[in-house]
Amino acid sequence: MKTSESKAKLEFVSPNDLEFDPDNPRLGGLQGKKSQQEIQKLLLDAPHYASQLVDSLLENGFISYEPLVAKRKGNRFVLIEGNRRLAAVREILANPDRYKNDKDLSSIPVLVFPDKLDPKKDEVRVYLGVRHLFGFREWPPLSKASFLERECETTGDLDRVLREVRLTKAQARRFLVPFRLLKAARAPSLQGENFWVLGEALQRAGIQKYLQLEVDSKTLEIKDFNRTNLNHLLNDLYGIKRPGSSEREFSSRRVGETRDLSRLARVLSSEKAALAFRKGKSLAEAEIYVDTREESLSRVKKMNKDLAAIVKKLLEGRKDPESMQLQQAYKAFDAALRDYLSKHAKPAV
Repeated sequence: MKTSESKAKLEFVSPNDLEFDPDNPRLGGLQGKKSQQEIQKLLLDAPHYASQLVDSLLENGFISYEPLVAKRKGNRFVLIEGNRRLAAVREILANPDRYKNDKDLSSIPVLVFPDKLDPKKDEVRVYLGVRHLFGFREWPPLSKASFLERECETTGDLDRVLREVRLTKAQARRFLVPFRLLKAARAPSLQGENFWVLGEALQRAGIQKYLQLEVDSKTLEIKDFNRTNLNHLLNDLYGIKRPGSSEREFSSRRVGETRDLSRLARVLSSEKAALAFRKGKSLAEAEIYVDTREESLSRVKKMNKDLAAIVKKLLEGRKDPESMQLQQAYKAFDAALRDYLSKHAKPAV
């Protein structure tokens, strides 16, 4: 029989007595060095947008049947669930001149668990799990990954966690594999959408091959990877590290668009193309080393079409000797290329 000390109790608590948990997975679990004020600002802005809840709170007040969830900490409380709503409440209370509020927000409903909260106890996990089912899909990718990792560590059962949050293993892979790969490499986690770029990259077979990435299909644990090539990939996606810092120079990244990830995967899957890319060739230049003969013929045909338009623009209305010489030289090149393509390129279907 469970004692009352193991049960949660609904209390009305002053927002001033509540604290954000820097390790909460909703925040990505990466805010351990931030102050309460810094976390407050983080929650109000992207990607959490707690500021969007302000208008609803001003109009409707705090809905009592949707309490926050917290753990007792002496005379204070550490938040487990409800970070965005608490941040919005604090924003209103801290700015009375900006917000005309006639709702009582001096105390808000909180479901309080005892200070010796054991997250492995089924009644606690089930309650929080149900809450997460409805909000999980709106979380930023890094928060999802952090939450899934923590739940897996708590239960030791990935399949159970996926059932609770209603994800397939393929969906979970997009969050857990990049998260665990960075963790295994002891590389700093990537904030916001930057984390999602790595997740997208790891969906490409060519990039998996380049990293020599081995993942346990049952647990999604990282079994092996090439550390040097992972560092190269992170430089490609996020730029090189600043001297003496873990922060990266995004202006130095080699691949700036997610639409180019498939092209990058194609280049990295070829040893010759990857070497050219590492030596400074652009993505487009390195792709040439991967082309089949037919693809190279198609590429040169397209490039010649672009070149014809550029030459025409440059020489339009010009009769000087240099322009006339260039025009004749291009006409000779164009004729020779067309003749070559007619003999060697396959006709378009």
